[in-house]
Amino acid sequence: MEKELYKVGEEYVEARIIESLSDLLLALALWKEGYTRNSAGKAFSAVKALLSAFVVTNEDKLVDLAKDDQERKWIKEKAHVVPTHGMYGLAQMLKKVGIDVINLVNYALDLHEYQYNGFEPGFSKYTKKEQVLEDLITVVKETKKVINSCFAKYEVKEISQKIDELLKELEEGK
Repeated sequence: MEKELYKVGEEYVEARIIESLSDLLLALALWKEGYTRNSAGKAFSAVKALLSAFVVTNEDKLVDLAKDDQERKWIKEKAHVVPTHGMYGLAQMLKKVGIDVINLVNYALDLHEYQYNGFEPGFSKYTKKEQVLEDLITVVKETKKVINSCFAKYEVKEISQKIDELLKELEEGK
C-alpha cells in the first residue's frame, strides 16, 4: 500500500492561492523589467495554481462527473497537480459544477505558448508585445477577481496591493 506523501486539503488550497497571487506579482514585475516571456510563464503558473485550488475544493463534484473509474482515480490522485495538457478539460468540468474559468484558462494557455515560442509564426497567436501585455493584464485582473470572490479568506492583502500598484503602472505606461 502506498503511503500518502502529503494531505491535499485546506492548507494545500491556501498555499495554491498564495502561490497564484505571488505568481501574478512576479508576472507584472518581470514584464516591467522587460522579461516578457518569463512574465507570461508566471501568469500561466498563477492560473494553474488557481485551478489546483478549485480542483481540490470541488473534488467530490468532479469525481461525480467522471465518465469511468480510470478518470475518477485520476481526479482523486493526480488532478490537483493540474498538468498542462489537462487544464482545458478540468476547466470544462469545473464549468459543469458552476465555476466558469474557461476563458481564463484559454488566455493562460496562449501566454504559455508565447513563453515557449515567442512571436514565431505558426506557434504563437501573438505578433507584438502590446497583444501579450493586453492578455497578461486580463489574466492578472481575472485571476485576482476570481480569488477575491472564491478564496477571499486566503488572499494576502500586501501582495494584492502590490499587484494593483504594478497594474496601474503598466496600464498607464501602455
